[in-house]
Amino acid sequence: MVESEWSQGYDRRMRVDPIPPWLVWFAPTWIFSIILLSIVVRRVRGKPIFPRIPDDALFVERKASGPWAANCLIVAVSPDAILVTPFFPFNLMFLPEIYGLEVSIPVDDVLSVAEARHFGSNILVIYGEAGKKLRLRLRDPAAFVATLGRVRA
Repeated sequence: MVESEWSQGYDRRMRVDPIPPWLVWFAPTWIFSIILLSIVVRRVRGKPIFPRIPDDALFVERKASGPWAANCLIVAVSPDAILVTPFFPFNLMFLPEIYGLEVSIPVDDVLSVAEARHFGSNILVIYGEAGKKLRLRLRDPAAFVATLGRVRA
């Protein structure tokens, strides 16, 4: 059977060139370098690689969601502060710094806490002199609000 000129040209144009060897080496090396650099920066700044829950925590929820983060945050309320941090490995590659996922809010700076209906049950925390907002999606928002109310009283 004789192939037409069109099918021969089509095959030539659809040929996929192999991935260049330098790219196969460069991509994983680049990603590993960013991870390693983020670990070094976290250690220099005194931040943990594996976040721990404070011993005096009155409320803790793992796998909470927040801005730009789904099910990768630890939210804790201690007598002194509200602590929000992503757990390992989501705290690497400068993600907390880029998206503002690592927050420690002194209880005295909290202006208001309210449940907000926005694609489910969320908590809206307004804090600081500038009235910064932090939106969290928790599995038990009522317990968070009640715990924070007891701490602030």
